[in-house]
Amino acid sequence: MKEKLVKFKDFLLRGLSPAMRWSLLVTFLVGLGFGVIGLWLNMRPYGFWSFFVFLVIFIAAGLVLSGLIALMFTAVKKMRWQTVMVMTSVMLLSINTLTLAMYLVPMLILLAIAVYFAVMFATKKYATLALYKKVSRGVMLGVSSLGVLVFAIIIFWPGPALSPDLRPETARLALPYPQNVHQLDFVPLKNPGLRGQYNFDTFSYAIPGVVDATDMLAGWSGMRYSHLGFDYSAMPLNAQVWMPQGSGPFPIALMVHGNHTAGVSSYHGYDYLGEHLASRGIIAASIDQTFLNGSMLYDIMFLFGLETENAVRGYVMLHHLQHWYDNYQDMVDWERIVLIGHSRGGEAVALAAMLADLTHYPGNGMVELNFPFSINTVVAIAPTHRQYDPAGLEVYLTGINYLAIHGGHDKDVSSFQGADMYRRVCVANGGMKARVWLQHANHGQFNSIWINDSPGLMNLTGNRRMLMSIKEQQMAAKVLIGAFLEATLFERIEYTALFRYFSHGEKWLPATYYVMDFVDHTMIMLDDFDTGFNLAQSASGLVTYRAYDLSGWTVMPMPARFDEQNRVLQLQWGEDNRNPAFFMDFDEGVVTAGDVIYMSLTADTHVDIGFYVRLTNTAGDFRQIHINEFGGVPSPITTPMFTPIFQSLVGNYEPVLQILAIPTERFGLTSEIANLALIMETADSTKTLFIDDLRVSSREGATR
Repeated sequence: MKEKLVKFKDFLLRGLSPAMRWSLLVTFLVGLGFGVIGLWLNMRPYGFWSFFVFLVIFIAAGLVLSGLIALMFTAVKKMRWQTVMVMTSVMLLSINTLTLAMYLVPMLILLAIAVYFAVMFATKKYATLALYKKVSRGVMLGVSSLGVLVFAIIIFWPGPALSPDLRPETARLALPYPQNVHQLDFVPLKNPGLRGQYNFDTFSYAIPGVVDATDMLAGWSGMRYSHLGFDYSAMPLNAQVWMPQGSGPFPIALMVHGNHTAGVSSYHGYDYLGEHLASRGIIAASIDQTFLNGSMLYDIMFLFGLETENAVRGYVMLHHLQHWYDNYQDMVDWERIVLIGHSRGGEAVALAAMLADLTHYPGNGMVELNFPFSINTVVAIAPTHRQYDPAGLEVYLTGINYLAIHGGHDKDVSSFQGADMYRRVCVANGGMKARVWLQHANHGQFNSIWINDSPGLMNLTGNRRMLMSIKEQQMAAKVLIGAFLEATLFERIEYTALFRYFSHGEKWLPATYYVMDFVDHTMIMLDDFDTGFNLAQSASGLVTYRAYDLSGWTVMPMPARFDEQNRVLQLQWGEDNRNPAFFMDFDEGVVTAGDVIYMSLTADTHVDIGFYVRLTNTAGDFRQIHINEFGGVPSPITTPMFTPIFQSLVGNYEPVLQILAIPTERFGLTSEIANLALIMETADSTKTLFIDDLRVSSREGATR
């Protein structure tokens, strides 16, 4: 046996000098070390033996694949097979360390390091160089260590220190409170992020075998079944509950997590929010759906996975509500139901609201729904979107209150995907919707268990210097969600002021940049620019458009960091345009003196944009006021989420629409308003302005 091992060793090391052997050993051990650490961080929730089995499988698979590649290279006499095998193994092991193969830069760097060793010490062409023959073991160790150090610096260096104006502790609101706005717009409010007056009890329930999703779900592996002990035909109802003390009935809020390591109890990450809601008179229940999450163990290294599971997440939530309906009906106010979801859960709550009003599941009519309740309010925290489209169509919601919250440093859902669902919500019968983007928040800190956006060592590639603290980010969630629910559940409409002007909540919210948008049922939508291609007239027929001396204007999807958002009106002008202007002519009776005109807008770049807002009444009288007196045009805010080398893969910013209110009484005009004109300041470079959701509301409806 010993002789066979010696022969195998000689076979592996044949033709390699001591320096060459050391270089390959160091390279392989570094790659193996990174791979083992990454695998352990992913498999730790499943226990040591699961980790060990997958480690053996992973190394074996890597060696087999790299051996085949080595045979291919040596067949054409390019490199020594030992070098190619080590190089390929390091790449395969490191892919697991960094979790996702989509991050190509570190893969290329690892490849470059491996090629460096191969070229300098392995190819026959350079093997005879005198320099190669004189390299000592110590020098080789030094070079190897230096290569590893350079690799670590390139990958994990967080970049230079931030300038003071970009640090969270010195940041300010993106849109300040407009100058000289009518005093009625400012109403003193109590902080909705503070603990309320209710004491509450906590308990949990675990009911096995309730939900049968056989005709809705596919891809439940044998490994998932053997580890969990059930399949999609008998999924459980598990939840942690915070119940306000009192006779009720109370509103109820179900909270659900998104996709995370299936071995981690993600639903405990919203304890802070459950306690907060219960203290303010809302039953809160955090739902466990970890059995629907992806897993290296269940999904065999992510080669397989569940299909249409996002719709099932919503379906399971409805069964939780059915459990409450059957057992606690008198404790719950069934006209005030809230669903709160995070990440994939943020999409699932919108799907649940859709399914609650259907009689059959769109993906399979044999699944009957017929739930005895409807959803009042949906809150989506950093949601995904369109991972499930019923019958291939987008989901639209009507008569639902909808709030979307997104962090500018979200490395998981890196674009504001909740803005897409926001546009597909039609407010009616007292409804409202809002979207809020906050700069220094990430994806994971909304959940106390997750915290990080990426598992494994990949999290080290994030720009951690720019994040607000967990406490601050969760306080922002409590304030925003608390204010929205005060308005939607308890009809304290004054709290909608927070979503019109953030100055109302400046003392409550952590210091960072906020960009928001808001629509309620008091606003008449004149044009959302989502339908039609007649540039001269709105789809509603209430507004006609004219342009003068612009370089271009059109309706187009607004660009996002990785995707496109809803369609917007785009205006462009530059140095060749001497008197650029854009006119919106209103039909008779659409806008009267005293109304408030709203629009959502943003610039495409960091170039300052200025213009005058001119109102003209039917008598021909006009007055113009500079846009800065209404808050100005927000520019896209830089959000370098990653360390510099990774940031090169993604955009530094994306445009986010900000609400702008134009009270017509500020212009001192009487009678009806005939048109609104944007009189642009001349520019020394091309400027682009995006406008969306042109709407009007009466003074009474705007201030309330």
